[in-house]
Amino acid sequence: MNTIAIINDNSPADLHAAALGFIIARKFNARIFVCHTAKKEELKHHKVKALSHTHHNDHHSFTDKLFAGNPGLNNADYCVEEIHLSGFNAHSFAEFVIKDKVDSVIKGMPRGTHKKETEKKSDVYSVLNRVQCPLMLVPEHWEIKDFEQITYITDLRYCRIQIVRYLAQMAAVFDAGLSIAHFSARGLPDLTEPYAHNLFADTVACNTGYPKLFFNNIRETGLLKAMDVLINGMNNDLIVLINHRFHFKEIVGEFVGHSLPPHITVPLLIFPY
Repeated sequence: MNTIAIINDNSPADLHAAALGFIIARKFNARIFVCHTAKKEELKHHKVKALSHTHHNDHHSFTDKLFAGNPGLNNADYCVEEIHLSGFNAHSFAEFVIKDKVDSVIKGMPRGTHKKETEKKSDVYSVLNRVQCPLMLVPEHWEIKDFEQITYITDLRYCRIQIVRYLAQMAAVFDAGLSIAHFSARGLPDLTEPYAHNLFADTVACNTGYPKLFFNNIRETGLLKAMDVLINGMNNDLIVLINHRFHFKEIVGEFVGHSLPPHITVPLLIFPY
């Protein structure tokens, strides 16, 4: 991972997510784009100075707040560039992501919003229809820390090796465990345990080479209960989904709104369809 884009609309949730973005960037020695999406008037009110593709050479209020709230981040040097994207236009942001070869977009998600607001599609989520890199959504109440357990939810018969390799690279820098959680796609039969493990070994494990790659054949039919087990029982701290594939609707909904469903209490990484 070489380039990370962090969305900042001056909300506490985005500042919280930025701390995780800086941790990931430090692990990968990646450059960081901080993309200010608030309107100019809001930026002025909050005294955030936005630069246009200018290297970060001095202190600005955004990084001052970030380092003040997360002292551990001060122990490393970062290549940070700040960009002003007033109003956030999905098309222009997608062009930026493609042009600058962004590997991951990170956005904070608040604790909860009014129902009317959650029914609106998030502007950042709409970018997934235009780019190839994943979107990481970080709940505001999640405690910022290194990843220890990552789970990719899919149907093993359609597991994408390129996604597993991406996740293996992330898991490796954190020395984290990586699991493939198999949920049979709607209309397809369940996999028997011996066949599932053989399929995993022959099609996924042998093409990845990550020593901490594991497989879970999930038989629980209640997805929300299964999510509770994955997050609270198995202590996964990053859940991975493909947009609109393999139970995305049941777990997330029709789309990502302005807050995550209450059962998603850890960061969610969504890959484009």
